[in-house]
Amino acid sequence: GFCGAPVQNDEITVPRIGKITELVEHILNLGCNAVYFGPVFESDAHGYDTRDYQKIDRRLGTNKDFADVCQTMH
Repeated sequence: GFCGAPVQNDEITVPRIGKITELVEHILNLGCNAVYFGPVFESDAHGYDTRDYQKIDRRLGTNKDFADVCQTMH
């Protein structure tokens, strides 16, 4: 995926989701005013097999990591 997360969830938390914040200026220069994230919830494989709708997939980071990204993107 975009952030380099492995296909299978190895249960190791790696804060990859923050990588998107490196592109904020580029996104704005494109004229975009929204970013769609999906899938981001905890799953076993490809992301669409969600097992916890209240937890960011550990391959992307933590709920706090995602909250930080959302704060930066606003």
